[in-house]
Amino acid sequence: MAREYTKEAQQELMERSLRNVRGLVEKIEAEEAARKRTQKWVIAAIVAVSLILVGMIALMVTRKPSGTPMVVSPDRPAATSPAPSK
Repeated sequence: MAREYTKEAQQELMERSLRNVRGLVEKIEAEEAARKRTQKWVIAAIVAVSLILVGMIALMVTRKPSGTPMVVSPDRPAATSPAPSK
C-alpha cells in the first residue's frame, strides 16, 4: 500500500532529499579538490627530484678532475711480463 502524505510532509521530504543530495555533492567536490592538491604536490616533488638529479649529473660532468696528472713518456718501454713457457 502506498502512503499518502500531506503537502507539508511531501515538501519536507523533498527538502530533506535535496539537502542530502547537496551534502553528497559537496563531499564529492571536497574529495576531488583534495585529490587534485595531492596530485600537484606529487608532481612538484617529482620535478624537484629530477632537477636535483640533473644538476648533480651536470656538476659531475663539468667538474675538472683533481689530482696530479700521470705523464707517460714514449721513450721509455713499458714493463712486460715474462713470456709463458710451454
